[in-house]
Amino acid sequence: MTRRSRSGIVFGLISIQYKLFRRHNQPTESLSTDVYRKKLLIRIAVSICFFNSGLFFATWASRIPSVKDAFHYNEAELGAVLFSLPLGALIALPFAGWIVHKFGSKLITTISLISYSLLLYFISIVDTTTLLSLTLFFFGFIGNLLNIAMNTQAISVQQTETKPILSGFHGMWSVGAFSAALIGGWTMKESFTTIEHLSLIGGFGLVMSILLSFYLIADQAVEHQTKIIVLPNKGLLVLGFICFCAAMCEGAMADWSSLYYRNLLVGLQKVSTAGYISFAFCMAVGRFMGDRLVQHFGYKKVLQLNGFFVFIGMGLALFISLPVAVIIGFSFVGLGVSSVFPIVYFLAAKSKTMAPSAALAAVSSVGFTGFLLGPPCIGFIAHQIGLRLALIVVCLLGFTMWLLSRYVKVSTD
Repeated sequence: MTRRSRSGIVFGLISIQYKLFRRHNQPTESLSTDVYRKKLLIRIAVSICFFNSGLFFATWASRIPSVKDAFHYNEAELGAVLFSLPLGALIALPFAGWIVHKFGSKLITTISLISYSLLLYFISIVDTTTLLSLTLFFFGFIGNLLNIAMNTQAISVQQTETKPILSGFHGMWSVGAFSAALIGGWTMKESFTTIEHLSLIGGFGLVMSILLSFYLIADQAVEHQTKIIVLPNKGLLVLGFICFCAAMCEGAMADWSSLYYRNLLVGLQKVSTAGYISFAFCMAVGRFMGDRLVQHFGYKKVLQLNGFFVFIGMGLALFISLPVAVIIGFSFVGLGVSSVFPIVYFLAAKSKTMAPSAALAAVSSVGFTGFLLGPPCIGFIAHQIGLRLALIVVCLLGFTMWLLSRYVKVSTD
């Protein structure tokens, strides 16, 4: 994919988000121009939070090869250092909900974004393995804290709207990641150093984070008494396991899909790349269209449709070894996982037994476990029976998502 076509994708996705907002929020007799402008600024601020989160994370990912070369790591050494990031994110999970509830999502979102941008710069200047591992640990910790805080902000914004909007916010995360890939390719082509590249993105993010902090909103007051630390009820557990399945599917696509097609479709390396790009693109588009689907079909039916798409899409990609089948199959998987997280987060935040931030942290913890365990589990199975059969797990996960979605209660009570 050329740089021009990637630019078109990014601007196209941003255009979709803007048009959907204008369509849902035109000034009316009951909605004054001032109120409309205020809502617009809030929506833009929260959208930028998601955009920056995707931008920062993918910017770091684009520079992993440069860091590997700078420290002269082999694959095993690099893997050990990279594990610091998910370790930090995992350790943040038990505390994120409490921190956000205690200090408010507005403050924590602002602090997390500022810290995230500074840590991105620190990654580029550390010169020892110990400091790099420590910086990546905090990068993962802050990233997960930001995830809970900005999703709590998104829930607060959703409560002021009459139509679903959460999927669009998550779509902006994908736009941020696409933008990072585009900028990363340009900086490498222009021979930017790692310090120059990460300083550029970190500085931009720092300024944007400070500016948008003025337009974030305070959390909505909880009408009923909730506890911060409490065991999730049955409804939240179901949502958590749906999140687990979707995260495991996404991790498998990121880590194993290209290798599978490189091994089995000899001479069609470009097809494997196109297949993953179609997955990522359709996941982004699906997030922007997810709100409209929810509005027409409801949360439960859309979750069922997500699971069905994953099951059918991965089955098509695995059992019909044709380039067009690969692209279509991966596209369906992308659509299948696209709106799972925003729907699950919205339903979890409606819990009557836990504070919204704590409920988000609970389902996020289960989902993140799937993202961590999924790729290595598939790798272990592949070592025993081969990668083609191992990736059938993704089909089974899609079926499980569909099955569990039948038991989802929209009220989560």
